[in-house]
Amino acid sequence: MNTNVAKWGNSLALRLPRSIAADARLREGSNVEIRVVDGSVVITPTRPKYRLEDLLADYREEHRHGEVERGRPVGKEEW
Repeated sequence: MNTNVAKWGNSLALRLPRSIAADARLREGSNVEIRVVDGSVVITPTRPKYRLEDLLADYREEHRHGEVERGRPVGKEEW
């Protein structure tokens, strides 16, 4: 698919067709990495990397809950 590079202020802009954005799972506000590899522009979506320590940083004991009763077995489950 071909498209044109346009001027946007002092920069250049590239408009991504909807089908390309959907295939790359991009939407407005998505973060991407842009680099040049052998003279070609490569745009790669970046995904957040989560660390358990960061996810649990705001954990408080009041967030903990007890066991939840799911009812009696209805098939061949083993409890």
